[in-house]
Amino acid sequence: MFEVKTEIKIIPDGFESTNAYFHNHVLNNYLELGVKLIGRWVNEDYTVITEIWGYIDEQHYRDFFEMRKKTVHYKNSLPEKLANDKWIISKKEMVIQPTGDYKQDLHLVSTNVYVKNNHGEVLLVRSLHRSDTLELPGGRLDKDEDVVSGAIREVKEETGLDVEITGLLYSSHNITSGVINFTFCGNVIGGMLQNAPGETVDAGFYPVTKANVDKFVTLSFQKQRLLKAMEETPQKFDLYENRPFKLVHSYE
Repeated sequence: MFEVKTEIKIIPDGFESTNAYFHNHVLNNYLELGVKLIGRWVNEDYTVITEIWGYIDEQHYRDFFEMRKKTVHYKNSLPEKLANDKWIISKKEMVIQPTGDYKQDLHLVSTNVYVKNNHGEVLLVRSLHRSDTLELPGGRLDKDEDVVSGAIREVKEETGLDVEITGLLYSSHNITSGVINFTFCGNVIGGMLQNAPGETVDAGFYPVTKANVDKFVTLSFQKQRLLKAMEETPQKFDLYENRPFKLVHSYE
């Protein structure tokens, strides 16, 4: 991992505003483009914010800021960014290196849902953070959330549709980012199809096939998930509790 420390000196009265902008726009934009937040701190008098970010490698770091400028999310956040810039006195970046190997096991869990309509078209969304591609609706789990509930919530948030999960189609582990993904199959049971302000655009059903998938999906890992889901080969998946053991749901 290529780590960079960012030190931002601010006017104290602007901390609340800059902090809100960070959580509403910056953080998700960075995460969606493959950058990890190692940590973020502010000093006692709220004049210096320190961030440490982890990039895949040096080239990822060099390319990142141009990549970010091309996302719809970044473009939409520019008015708020300009308003917050008045609180920033200076910003300095420094490449840092670890003095030893202190890595601890840490994995993130994400979900996607494969949904078709009566015409065989597939539900896809365009994320504001990855505006150059369509993808299956989904995202990371919230704290204390099981994967099925998380999958249902993400579809609702990104498309406005209510779905029921009918099975598991594909699972994967990105050993670069630590993300473990479960791609489920689902059916629409309610809701109204719509974009999610501040999160997705172009939510809709698309006539995607194995032959034309490149027309819709440009990211390799998203394409892999979709192609595997399109095989519609169910996997055994159990959702259970322990102490005492209780089988909550079993998908065949």
